[in-house]
Amino acid sequence: MNSPRPRVAINPSNRWLPAVAAIGVLVVVVAIGVFGGGGDGAVTTSPSGGAGGLTVPASTLSGVVIESSPVSVVKTNLSRTLLIGLAGDDVARLQTRLFELGFAPGVADGSFGDQTQQAIWAFEKLVLKTPRAKATGKVTNNMWQLIQDPIVIRPRRADAAIDPPKTHMEIYLPEQVAIVFTANKATLIMHIASGDDQEWCETLLKDTDEKGNPVFPSIESAECGVSKTPGGVFKFTRRVVGLRMGSLGGMWNPVYFNKGIAVHGAINIPLEPASHGCIRIHKRISETFQNYVNIGDRVFVWGQDGKEPEAYTKEESLPVFNRRDPNATTTTSTTTTVAVATTIPATTTTLAKPVATTTTVAVATTTAAPPTP
Repeated sequence: MNSPRPRVAINPSNRWLPAVAAIGVLVVVVAIGVFGGGGDGAVTTSPSGGAGGLTVPASTLSGVVIESSPVSVVKTNLSRTLLIGLAGDDVARLQTRLFELGFAPGVADGSFGDQTQQAIWAFEKLVLKTPRAKATGKVTNNMWQLIQDPIVIRPRRADAAIDPPKTHMEIYLPEQVAIVFTANKATLIMHIASGDDQEWCETLLKDTDEKGNPVFPSIESAECGVSKTPGGVFKFTRRVVGLRMGSLGGMWNPVYFNKGIAVHGAINIPLEPASHGCIRIHKRISETFQNYVNIGDRVFVWGQDGKEPEAYTKEESLPVFNRRDPNATTTTSTTTTVAVATTIPATTTTLAKPVATTTTVAVATTTAAPPTP
């Protein structure tokens, strides 16, 4: 579990961090009133395309820098390669250092678990520029030397000009990494799993209607869709504390930013995209994630196609809405024949006059539990 970090400037006395607290910021031109739009999280678009008058920066500087420090950093060495399953003081030092940089390795208990592994994945992809499929989750001595450097993770979209300093989130789909920035300081850096852009067809069990109102009993619906996580500029609109059971499975502590797309906790967060469109984060991180962000905070999503968030039109930023499965088997009733799953004893009813009747038979079906969004 991660404790929320105080939203304050870096402590200059910390030997791991640069002595100079001011970080160079990137320039982003934001039109006044851009975020006064609707409540689905999307930013309204201008007639010329792009997100609501937001201007794509002419260039995006590297988000990772190693600051020069007047204080010499005393480094240690690893006598072994650290990886999942190991334990010891060297693992605890690694976890502490990752936490100082803004990553989320979990409690510094000296046990190298899956949360620490995912923090290393994020470090490899973000700092070392390792292709996501080739991340190892292992820490060699050479990597440990780099981790001990005064590294600063800077935002690609700076917020420092806003008073009071605000929080925003940047989601990099090509790297499968997401970062929460507060006053331009990386307070939470996470490995994620987003949509894999694949078509799917499943039988969903819906307990709410299209407006989110509960329905009882639940309704089975055979649907198809595309597991797309769109790029664009959004804002957090609502949150649910605890487990939210949707038609596609369970979501822990979701915070929604693009209609039904949310950042939420999950158990399965592989190296490659795997969700139906949501942003999966580690379940234990989700237990404190809502303390890092606020409703109304901006969410910048860099798409899989490499476009800048502001370059997407409103239509391009929409999720792919589900459609009825055209190949789904349907059950129909007529005045002469009813298709059922079990044998029903035949009965004869004599009526004074022929009357058209409709017989409804409840058919028990079994479906596999759908995967997590």
